[in-house]
Amino acid sequence: MRQIRKGYVEIPQGQIHYHAVAGSEPAIVFLHQTALSAKTYDPTLRVLDLPNRLIALDTPGFGGSYDPEGWPPLEDYTEQLLAALDALGAGTFHLFGHHSGASLGIEIAARRPDRVLSLMLAGPVFMTPEERDAFIEGYRAPITPQRDGSHLMTNWGYAGQHNPDCDVAVMQEAVADLLRAWRGRPQAYMAVAHHDTAARASDVTCPVLLLTTPGDFFHASFDRAEAIFPEARTAVTGGDNFPTASDPVGVATAITGFVRSLPG
Repeated sequence: MRQIRKGYVEIPQGQIHYHAVAGSEPAIVFLHQTALSAKTYDPTLRVLDLPNRLIALDTPGFGGSYDPEGWPPLEDYTEQLLAALDALGAGTFHLFGHHSGASLGIEIAARRPDRVLSLMLAGPVFMTPEERDAFIEGYRAPITPQRDGSHLMTNWGYAGQHNPDCDVAVMQEAVADLLRAWRGRPQAYMAVAHHDTAARASDVTCPVLLLTTPGDFFHASFDRAEAIFPEARTAVTGGDNFPTASDPVGVATAITGFVRSLPG
């Protein structure tokens, strides 16, 4: 069982919080989904049987990282996460992203092909224009705190609806993240919705692993990811929308097999 250390790095906009496991270079970097945080990767980091250094970052607006203002585009998030990786001394790295973290991973890999050795995408988001419009309509407004506490049940119901078989302890951690990120959640969702991720995917040149779960929010559109990355390896895990916390062994097995298959 590998030991996780937590810390902060300074970038011009504020502090970025991270979870890390000591190991050799190149690092494997993990980007979380909205509206969770780096801690959703802790179970996977503990069981991942690779010698690499592991780094899970809290995106701005989530976990322990600073809160951005306004409506930052996805490109701003990627530049800030790259700045954090610079501060952590991660030159080249493998990159794992889940949901919105997958969109960030695609943008980073397209922007910095010299640094991203491979790209692992869990539940990647490729929406049609009609789906994007509905997504913007449904997720632009925050779930604001209410005096009567009704927002607590709204968040619990949201998490439970999309993860009906999830362990209650995992749900508790997820909802705590949702409550913290009530401002960051719509910011990140709008950044993803207004980003042409499919177009940027055409600029990705590194090896790709695509992961899905039968209960994933974007499982029905997984074939779009397979069409965009026809040479990618694929893997199916459990855990609905929380695979790295609910099925860490399955996710770690997929990562290990993929990374070990890469040349060099």
